[in-house]
Amino acid sequence: MPIIRIEDPVQRSAVVRRAVIETIYRCLKQVFKVSDEELQARYQTYEAQDFRAPGDCTEFIQIEITLFKGRTLESKRQLYQTICDALTEQLRLPAHSVLILLKEHDAENWGMRGGQPACEIDFGYSIEI
Repeated sequence: MPIIRIEDPVQRSAVVRRAVIETIYRCLKQVFKVSDEELQARYQTYEAQDFRAPGDCTEFIQIEITLFKGRTLESKRQLYQTICDALTEQLRLPAHSVLILLKEHDAENWGMRGGQPACEIDFGYSIEI
């Protein structure tokens, strides 16, 4: 059940923002094998004066993905590279301008689908990959 938050200091069109969201979804589905059912995303843009990127880069995007704990370091590496490659091509960004942050939580700490702990729900995909 990934929840994606994108922070971007560049004012992109609605079409481009939606395409970025879909690109990240595609990468999550490809690498982590997640289903479409639970995907969520938020895209936050900032005015230049309200966002300071590392090294004061003008082209920078931060992707924060909140998800269940359990993926291996190797699958995380693959996700980082897949997202970075896709976004650098799509947005014409240098690779060092893409930051991906995973926030992992135990499934027992997610209440959903009418108040059930997520650890008791079958999502149809494995978390331990």
